[in-house]
Amino acid sequence: MPDPALQVATETLDADDGGRVALTRVTVADVAVRAPVVLVPGMFTGRRFWLSDKQVGLAGWLARRGYPAFIVQRRGLSDSPACEARAGLLEHVKFDLPAVQRAVSGAHDQPAFWIGHSFGGVMSALACARYLDRSRIRGLVLFASQFEVGKRMLDWPANVLTRGLARLLGYFPARAAGLGPENEPVAALMDATHWVATGRRDDYLCETLARIDTPVLALSGAADRVDPSSGCERFIGHFKSDDKRFVRAGRASGYSEDFDHPGIVISKTAQAEIWPQVADWLHAHCPDTRP
Repeated sequence: MPDPALQVATETLDADDGGRVALTRVTVADVAVRAPVVLVPGMFTGRRFWLSDKQVGLAGWLARRGYPAFIVQRRGLSDSPACEARAGLLEHVKFDLPAVQRAVSGAHDQPAFWIGHSFGGVMSALACARYLDRSRIRGLVLFASQFEVGKRMLDWPANVLTRGLARLLGYFPARAAGLGPENEPVAALMDATHWVATGRRDDYLCETLARIDTPVLALSGAADRVDPSSGCERFIGHFKSDDKRFVRAGRASGYSEDFDHPGIVISKTAQAEIWPQVADWLHAHCPDTRP
């Protein structure tokens, strides 16, 4: 029996600082609804990470299993809504994600799960800690999310070159560097390097994360060299949540391969081994089903 057809629609939300963010809704008709999920991509990528133009991706897979999916497209990317406001990560956390939460809450009366990959998970966690209504968050699912290990080009002193290149070109050339399909606005690079460099030397980011008390599932690939497993486990160690689960996905843990940074979400093997594990965790934290 073929999978039910996806219904995909994109709207533009206005943030409180004058910024604009795109929100793509992925739903399926006549499927019992459990709870919405909000999917936040990391840097150097966008909404297609969660759902390709051929409608393949975790967003569609979850929608078919009763979780209406809302994919966030950060401001300042290639096909994001035009706006004059600063296109930084800070604005995304402080203004865009609260606007997304209001839209999702207006569409569904149930609290949402927030799912982020890489820096998308970091931004989701920081927003949860400071700017979102935590009573409207059912849980966090974080793929390869951390800021304390690796990332040499975002840390001092190498970040001087990273920032200089972004300022010189007026953007960071992620596509040319083979880092991903989306070039980054200068403001986003400035915020990322600031968070990594100062977050490792000061306590403010860790103290912010310590406010999080929602359930969390964190998954990391054993072969991830961008965001190593040690950093991902350390990241959720800052949370005060009583319900925390960390998964290091690799052969040593019974998986058929050692997953890498994007592969933990988008590989064929992830579809068979990681996605069902995420669904099981969501089901366990969302026992009620609404028609």
